[in-house]
Amino acid sequence: MLGCMLGLALSNPALAACSDKRKPGMDWSGCKKINKFMDDSNFAGSRFDNANLTLSKLDDSDFTDASLVKTNLTRTSARNCRFDKADLTKAIGYRARFDQVSLNGARMTKSEFSRASFEQATISDVDWSRSDLGRANFSGASLTNVDFEYTVLARTRFTGANLDNVGFTGAYTYLTRFEDVDLSKTVDLTQAQLELSCGNDGTRLPEGLSKPARWPCSD
Repeated sequence: MLGCMLGLALSNPALAACSDKRKPGMDWSGCKKINKFMDDSNFAGSRFDNANLTLSKLDDSDFTDASLVKTNLTRTSARNCRFDKADLTKAIGYRARFDQVSLNGARMTKSEFSRASFEQATISDVDWSRSDLGRANFSGASLTNVDFEYTVLARTRFTGANLDNVGFTGAYTYLTRFEDVDLSKTVDLTQAQLELSCGNDGTRLPEGLSKPARWPCSD
Protein backbone atom coordinates (compact mmCIF):
# COMPACT_ATOMS: atom_id res chain seq x y z
CA MET A 1 0.00 0.00 0.00
CA LEU A 2 2.78 2.40 0.94
CA GLY A 3 4.54 1.59 -2.34
CA CYS A 4 1.41 2.42 -4.35
CA MET A 5 0.95 5.74 -2.56
CA LEU A 6 4.59 6.63 -3.13
CA GLY A 7 4.30 5.77 -6.82
CA LEU A 8 1.19 7.93 -7.15
CA ALA A 9 2.87 10.84 -5.44
CA LEU A 10 5.84 10.60 -7.78
CA SER A 11 3.70 10.38 -10.91
CA ASN A 12 1.35 13.28 -10.16
CA PRO A 13 3.88 16.08 -10.78
CA ALA A 14 4.56 14.76 -14.30
CA LEU A 15 0.86 14.63 -15.06
CA ALA A 16 0.36 18.11 -13.67
CA ALA A 17 3.20 19.50 -15.84
CA CYS A 18 1.54 18.35 -19.07
CA SER A 19 -1.71 20.02 -18.07
CA ASP A 20 -0.04 23.31 -17.11
CA LYS A 21 -1.23 26.36 -19.02
CA ARG A 22 1.04 27.90 -21.61
CA LYS A 23 3.54 30.30 -20.07
CA PRO A 24 7.24 31.20 -20.16
CA GLY A 25 9.58 28.82 -18.35
CA MET A 26 7.15 25.91 -18.07
CA ASP A 27 8.17 22.25 -18.48
CA TRP A 28 6.29 20.10 -21.00
CA SER A 29 9.10 17.56 -21.36
CA GLY A 30 7.78 14.23 -22.62
CA CYS A 31 4.26 15.59 -23.07
CA LYS A 32 1.96 14.82 -26.02
CA LYS A 33 0.46 17.92 -27.60
CA ILE A 34 -0.64 16.49 -30.95
CA ASN A 35 -2.75 18.57 -33.35
CA LYS A 36 -3.12 21.44 -30.90
CA PHE A 37 -3.72 25.11 -31.73
CA MET A 38 -1.14 27.08 -29.75
CA ASP A 39 -0.53 30.14 -31.90
CA ASP A 40 0.81 33.38 -30.48
CA SER A 41 2.18 31.77 -27.30
CA ASN A 42 5.08 32.84 -25.09
CA PHE A 43 7.20 29.71 -24.52
CA ALA A 44 10.44 31.56 -23.77
CA GLY A 45 12.76 29.49 -21.57
CA SER A 46 10.39 26.52 -21.56
CA ARG A 47 11.29 22.82 -21.94
CA PHE A 48 9.85 20.47 -24.55
CA ASP A 49 12.49 17.73 -24.43
CA ASN A 50 11.14 14.48 -25.93
CA ALA A 51 7.71 16.09 -26.33
CA ASN A 52 5.41 15.25 -29.25
CA LEU A 53 4.06 18.36 -30.99
CA THR A 54 3.11 16.62 -34.24
CA LEU A 55 0.64 18.51 -36.45
CA SER A 56 0.30 21.32 -33.92
CA LYS A 57 0.01 24.96 -34.91
CA LEU A 58 2.53 27.23 -33.17
CA ASP A 59 2.65 30.23 -35.50
CA ASP A 60 3.79 33.62 -34.14
CA SER A 61 5.08 32.09 -30.87
CA ASP A 62 8.23 32.85 -28.88
CA PHE A 63 10.60 29.94 -28.18
CA THR A 64 13.58 32.08 -27.20
CA ASP A 65 16.08 30.06 -25.11
CA ALA A 66 13.66 27.10 -25.05
CA SER A 67 14.85 23.48 -24.97
CA LEU A 68 13.37 21.22 -27.66
CA VAL A 69 15.88 18.36 -27.53
CA LYS A 70 14.49 15.32 -29.38
CA THR A 71 11.14 17.09 -29.80
CA ASN A 72 8.85 15.71 -32.51
CA LEU A 73 7.73 18.60 -34.71
CA THR A 74 6.55 16.49 -37.66
CA ARG A 75 4.21 18.49 -39.91
CA THR A 76 4.03 21.21 -37.26
CA SER A 77 3.44 24.80 -38.34
CA ALA A 78 5.78 27.26 -36.58
CA ARG A 79 5.76 30.15 -39.02
CA ASN A 80 7.04 33.53 -37.87
CA CYS A 81 8.25 32.08 -34.56
CA ARG A 82 11.36 33.05 -32.59
CA PHE A 83 13.77 30.21 -31.82
CA ASP A 84 16.73 32.41 -30.87
CA LYS A 85 19.18 30.52 -28.61
CA ALA A 86 16.81 27.53 -28.57
CA ASP A 87 18.18 23.99 -28.40
CA LEU A 88 16.73 21.72 -31.09
CA THR A 89 19.43 19.05 -30.90
CA LYS A 90 18.11 15.78 -32.41
CA ALA A 91 14.70 17.37 -33.01
CA ILE A 92 12.52 15.91 -35.79
CA GLY A 93 10.62 18.26 -38.09
CA TYR A 94 9.63 16.30 -41.20
CA ARG A 95 7.52 18.56 -43.45
CA ALA A 96 7.37 21.21 -40.72
CA ARG A 97 6.68 24.84 -41.69
CA PHE A 98 9.31 27.20 -40.26
CA ASP A 99 8.82 30.03 -42.75
CA GLN A 100 9.99 33.47 -41.58
CA VAL A 101 11.32 32.15 -38.26
CA SER A 102 14.39 33.53 -36.53
CA LEU A 103 16.99 30.91 -35.56
CA ASN A 104 19.78 33.04 -34.17
CA GLY A 105 22.24 31.23 -31.94
CA ALA A 106 20.11 28.07 -32.00
CA ARG A 107 21.54 24.55 -31.69
CA MET A 108 20.39 22.24 -34.48
CA THR A 109 22.95 19.40 -34.47
CA LYS A 110 21.86 15.89 -35.43
CA SER A 111 18.35 17.11 -36.22
CA GLU A 112 16.04 15.80 -38.95
CA PHE A 113 14.14 18.42 -40.94
CA SER A 114 13.75 16.72 -44.30
CA ARG A 115 11.16 18.36 -46.57
CA ALA A 116 10.73 21.17 -44.02
CA SER A 117 10.27 24.76 -45.16
CA PHE A 118 12.45 27.62 -43.91
CA GLU A 119 11.49 30.18 -46.54
CA GLN A 120 12.58 33.74 -45.71
CA ALA A 121 13.94 32.60 -42.34
CA THR A 122 16.70 34.51 -40.52
CA ILE A 123 19.37 32.04 -39.41
CA SER A 124 22.68 33.05 -37.84
CA ASP A 125 25.40 31.53 -35.64
CA VAL A 126 23.91 28.05 -35.89
CA ASP A 127 25.62 24.67 -35.69
CA TRP A 128 23.51 22.53 -38.06
CA SER A 129 26.05 19.76 -38.48
CA ARG A 130 25.41 16.02 -38.97
CA SER A 131 21.74 16.58 -39.72
CA ASP A 132 19.22 15.57 -42.38
CA LEU A 133 17.87 18.47 -44.42
CA GLY A 134 17.07 16.54 -47.58
CA ARG A 135 14.55 18.44 -49.76
CA ALA A 136 14.28 21.25 -47.21
CA ASN A 137 13.46 24.69 -48.61
CA PHE A 138 15.57 27.74 -47.66
CA SER A 139 14.35 29.95 -50.52
CA GLY A 140 14.80 33.63 -49.71
CA ALA A 141 16.34 32.86 -46.30
CA SER A 142 19.28 34.72 -44.78
CA LEU A 143 22.00 32.40 -43.43
CA THR A 144 25.03 33.83 -41.64
CA ASN A 145 27.71 31.80 -39.81
CA VAL A 146 25.86 28.50 -40.29
CA ASP A 147 27.73 25.19 -40.21
CA PHE A 148 26.36 22.33 -42.36
CA GLU A 149 29.30 20.01 -41.67
CA TYR A 150 28.44 16.44 -42.76
CA THR A 151 24.79 17.37 -43.20
CA VAL A 152 22.58 15.83 -45.89
CA LEU A 153 21.48 18.61 -48.24
CA ALA A 154 20.26 16.41 -51.09
CA ARG A 155 17.73 18.32 -53.22
CA THR A 156 17.68 21.11 -50.63
CA ARG A 157 16.60 24.42 -52.14
CA PHE A 158 18.58 27.64 -51.54
CA THR A 159 17.16 29.65 -54.43
CA GLY A 160 17.32 33.36 -53.66
CA ALA A 161 18.92 32.75 -50.25
CA ASN A 162 21.78 34.83 -48.84
CA LEU A 163 24.69 32.64 -47.71
CA ASP A 164 27.38 34.43 -45.69
CA ASN A 165 30.12 32.32 -44.08
CA VAL A 166 28.08 29.13 -44.46
CA GLY A 167 30.21 25.99 -44.07
CA PHE A 168 29.80 22.90 -46.27
CA THR A 169 32.56 20.62 -44.96
CA GLY A 170 31.61 17.07 -45.92
CA ALA A 171 28.02 18.05 -46.72
CA TYR A 172 26.13 15.86 -49.20
CA THR A 173 24.99 18.18 -52.00
CA TYR A 174 23.32 15.82 -54.47
CA LEU A 175 21.03 18.00 -56.64
CA THR A 176 21.15 20.81 -54.06
CA ARG A 177 19.52 23.83 -55.72
CA PHE A 178 21.89 26.80 -55.95
CA GLU A 179 20.27 28.62 -58.88
CA ASP A 180 20.81 32.39 -58.67
CA VAL A 181 22.67 31.99 -55.36
CA ASP A 182 25.89 33.80 -54.42
CA LEU A 183 28.21 31.09 -53.11
CA SER A 184 31.29 33.30 -53.12
CA LYS A 185 31.24 33.78 -49.33
CA THR A 186 30.65 30.12 -48.42
CA VAL A 187 33.29 28.02 -46.66
CA ASP A 188 34.83 24.65 -47.64
CA LEU A 189 32.59 24.07 -50.65
CA THR A 190 34.47 21.73 -53.01
CA GLN A 191 34.43 21.23 -56.76
CA ALA A 192 33.10 17.71 -56.23
CA GLN A 193 30.15 19.05 -54.19
CA LEU A 194 29.51 21.63 -56.89
CA GLU A 195 29.47 18.98 -59.62
CA LEU A 196 26.71 17.13 -57.75
CA SER A 197 24.59 20.23 -57.18
CA CYS A 198 22.43 22.39 -59.44
CA GLY A 199 23.08 25.94 -60.55
CA ASN A 200 22.77 28.32 -63.47
CA ASP A 201 24.43 31.38 -64.98
CA GLY A 202 23.28 33.38 -61.96
CA THR A 203 25.19 31.18 -59.51
CA ARG A 204 28.33 32.91 -58.21
CA LEU A 205 31.14 30.61 -57.14
CA PRO A 206 33.87 30.83 -54.50
CA GLU A 207 37.34 31.69 -55.71
CA GLY A 208 39.12 28.64 -57.10
CA LEU A 209 35.97 26.77 -58.15
CA SER A 210 34.61 26.61 -61.67
CA LYS A 211 31.19 26.10 -63.19
CA PRO A 212 30.60 22.45 -64.15
CA ALA A 213 30.48 21.65 -67.84
CA ARG A 214 26.82 20.83 -67.34
CA TRP A 215 24.71 21.42 -64.26
CA PRO A 216 22.73 18.25 -63.35
CA CYS A 217 19.46 20.21 -63.23
CA SER A 218 20.06 22.33 -66.32
CA ASP A 219 17.06 20.80 -68.06
